[in-house]
Amino acid sequence: MDSAKGTFSSDAFAARLREIRKATGRTGAEIAMHGSITKQTFSGYLHTGRLPSAGVLANWVFRLGINANWLLTGEGPMLLDEARLGEDPVVQRVALLVRSLRDSGAMDAEVLRGVQDMLEDDLARLERDASDSDLAVLSAQD
Repeated sequence: MDSAKGTFSSDAFAARLREIRKATGRTGAEIAMHGSITKQTFSGYLHTGRLPSAGVLANWVFRLGINANWLLTGEGPMLLDEARLGEDPVVQRVALLVRSLRDSGAMDAEVLRGVQDMLEDDLARLERDASDSDLAVLSAQD
């Protein structure tokens, strides 16, 4: 049931959101609430190609136990249990960043901004990589 594994596109992302809804038995409104967004915004992710901010992604990871790697790429298990949480590469990077920021005396708002910036950079890189691979396929077809 791993939809669009290893692919980043708005369609693949929307398919993974639908899988979350089905696997967890939650409504779109419930998933939206856990992302701190409206159900209309969530619907936009499913139907219009809109993509969520890093903050929304982080909320789903932390509040619903969604595997961030799976959510972004389709790789790995959809849901994390406590034993596996530390194995997720995105969670590991977030934990390292949080630890580093805390050690330097950062306040909650600074830590959250740092995590958001890191996730936004990761998302931008994935989108850029997806665009580059699309261009390579088009060039090969010419």
